[in-house]
Amino acid sequence: MTLIFTSVTYALKALRLLADHHIHTTLTRSPAVTAVRGCGYGLRLADPSRLEEAKRILERQGVYSLGAVKEG
Repeated sequence: MTLIFTSVTYALKALRLLADHHIHTTLTRSPAVTAVRGCGYGLRLADPSRLEEAKRILERQGVYSLGAVKEG
């Protein structure tokens, strides 16, 4: 699963916050992300089963994603 953000700034902030909680991600600008938001950036979760946990962590810190897409 890939979380989508409005900018690279928010994506990088989210990457750092999730890394602090041992949730590993990779920054991406895949076609699935640009299909949802043309200038969007995404964070692909190494473990998709942690999606809801990742969203809760980010929301507690005031970082909101535009949603999530399944790739592959």
